[in-house]
Amino acid sequence: MSSRRVAAVPVAVVALAAAGLVALDTLTGLGRPTVLRAGFGFVAAVLAAALFYGSRTEREPVPRVPAPVLTRVVLALCGGAVIAAELLGSRLLPFAVALPVGTLLVAAQLRADPSVPSVLTQVAALVAAPALGKYVTTGFYFGGTDTFAHVGAVQRLFESGTAAALPHGYDFYPVFHYVVGTVAHVTGLPAYDTIVLSGIALFTLTVPVVYRFGRWLLGSPRLGLCCAAALPLFEFVHYHALYFFPQALAVVLLFVGFEVNARLLTTGERSRFRRLSLFLLALVVTMVPTHHLTYILLAALLVFVAVPVAVLRGRFLAPSRLGYRWLFAPVVGGVLLLAYWAYTPSSIIVGIVQLSAGVVLNVVAVPGQLLFNYGVTLPADSVALSVQWLTTPTGVYAIGLATLLLLAGYELLDRFGRYRRGTTLAVTGLVAAGLLLPLPIPIPQIERLQFVVVLLAVIPLGIGLGRAVRVDRRTAVLALVVVAATGGATAFTTVAADDLRSSVYLEEPSQQVELTDAEYRSLQRTAVFGDQFVDGRVASDHVTRRAFETTDYRVRGTLRPEADGIRTARPSAFVLARQRWAGNIVPVGDGLQADSLRSFLVSRERFRAADDRLDKPYTTGHTRLYHDADGFGGLYNDSAR
Repeated sequence: MSSRRVAAVPVAVVALAAAGLVALDTLTGLGRPTVLRAGFGFVAAVLAAALFYGSRTEREPVPRVPAPVLTRVVLALCGGAVIAAELLGSRLLPFAVALPVGTLLVAAQLRADPSVPSVLTQVAALVAAPALGKYVTTGFYFGGTDTFAHVGAVQRLFESGTAAALPHGYDFYPVFHYVVGTVAHVTGLPAYDTIVLSGIALFTLTVPVVYRFGRWLLGSPRLGLCCAAALPLFEFVHYHALYFFPQALAVVLLFVGFEVNARLLTTGERSRFRRLSLFLLALVVTMVPTHHLTYILLAALLVFVAVPVAVLRGRFLAPSRLGYRWLFAPVVGGVLLLAYWAYTPSSIIVGIVQLSAGVVLNVVAVPGQLLFNYGVTLPADSVALSVQWLTTPTGVYAIGLATLLLLAGYELLDRFGRYRRGTTLAVTGLVAAGLLLPLPIPIPQIERLQFVVVLLAVIPLGIGLGRAVRVDRRTAVLALVVVAATGGATAFTTVAADDLRSSVYLEEPSQQVELTDAEYRSLQRTAVFGDQFVDGRVASDHVTRRAFETTDYRVRGTLRPEADGIRTARPSAFVLARQRWAGNIVPVGDGLQADSLRSFLVSRERFRAADDRLDKPYTTGHTRLYHDADGFGGLYNDSAR
């Protein structure tokens, strides 16, 4: 594309974004607040246009600050933020200072000729510090509740000595628990602490892996550093470094696989080719029993985007041959995966069929439609709340991410010859990265797909970051502010920092995602009582049932929220409630079908009223075991005021 045409693209995108907002407001029934939240795209288009035009001229020489000095500053900022978070009991203030400043210093170095070891050390600190800060300020962080099951699985692994005892189909995918169990055995740490610290360590070690892959793909050490520096700009990296589970381990292994495969493609030494091939084969064999869904999602994503990318390459780019080296890892991995699924049909193939049928038959529903309120009035959506949302960390993150991705698209159009080796993967990641931006409709479990998208999107985001820091001095302040704001906001979005939502998302109720040490001890004491004295079915919410998986007692009964109050799904004489039910969204089911997505909100007044009138055989500071010989019906209904 000619230089003149490329120069017109950012203006066209700004105009298209503005026209799209007007069309959404006038032609659809989304409502003005929803349209205003979509305004992050227009803001991003304006910022990307400014940065694009500010980087078209030759960049003046940038003075270099001694790399060791900046490394010490960033390490001091990150280490000091972790210590301050521990002392204050909150991450908000320490990391609201440390992350933007640290990201700003890294971006400033990328404007010049950066020192590779120094920048990688600083980026690694920016990945590790927010997760460590959250680790020291929370008791038991469980995110999507799977952490309970994994802690229980590691405990069973120690007790039985065999993967056959692992629950939930983990016996077919035991690599995660073997890794965590080995670390726990060597260090003597409890299972939960081992899971969290292992995730933080592995994601931190991913930084140099991404650098090496980006350097090979884009042909520049500086762009390799930009790809590595893009890693902590993804909210999912901060989230999964702490909320570590088999898919997170699988994604780390895929990053390693990408880098090793890149070495395999370029080596000319037969002995090194054999060593890399054996290592890659061993890695693929390890990945298959690590997680079942990651590779399906990645393959589906690549297939979905392959057609437009193939057309683009066929029409505008030089054709490339698909040699056997390119096919080695995916073919071997695909064969092993299919063979392993044939060995585990009950837990994988049946689950895939059920999920597909659920989507086709429209039994998958939006969680918000199944939220029942008992004495709680949610604020109506409004223009003021939408504008406020744009200033929250999630809004700032969406604007910054969209800005850098748009800038990557402009850079590829402007200088695609410079990225000839990496064009296909960069375009694929750029197209797929749209899934990382806020969607108007919440989709259950989409974060699993978004996490896989990060594998591809890190390349275009690195390209966009590289273009952003190349601006001239007149636009440098804007570029650095955009990058620093994105880096500071990423660790505080609703995905990456649920525990801070009450501080920065005042209008949104939230699910409980962490137990304090006192709450967890209360559940353990309740489990001891239940194991000794309660032999009947006890009903409770999803989080409580999963939490009891880390004990010898099981709570299997479920609750069913309805318009006139909560009922037990089956007749039950006991209900186990937690004091944290009041003020939090409480999920009750487990799955993607409509009934499984039900949840409820109960006011403190309704909770106290029910607590006063119900028979309580056992209570702690945080749990209540209710008893009703006739069963429960209409709990927290209008009469409980």
